[in-house]
Amino acid sequence: MAQKHISIKLWFEDEKKFKTFIAPRTNTKTLLEALRLNAEAEKTADNLEKSIKILEKQLQFIVGIFRNQFTYDQLFEGLESFEVAKEVSRILSEVAGYKEIEAADQDFLPEQTEKNTPTSAESSK
Repeated sequence: MAQKHISIKLWFEDEKKFKTFIAPRTNTKTLLEALRLNAEAEKTADNLEKSIKILEKQLQFIVGIFRNQFTYDQLFEGLESFEVAKEVSRILSEVAGYKEIEAADQDFLPEQTEKNTPTSAESSK
């Protein structure tokens, strides 16, 4: 069975653009490390200082998953603050096989159509 691609989209402020990176094939060693990091994160959820250290380890791990296609600092600066937890969780879950990787990134805001554009039901009248 073919492995699905794990990807991440980061913002590069100096270039004023997003770049998407695809992780190479992951192996069992990567899986075990992802599971250990998840377990460690669950244990430290009540301790902010320990949670921060685990998050830093998770970010470093993600740089490794992508085989240093970007640096720790680029990862750190390329995600908005509200995206960090979701992206870390998504990537670690995808390594572990917990989630199917989405075919396309979905924005949290639905696309809006122009108010003057009739719907298909209205245009068929």
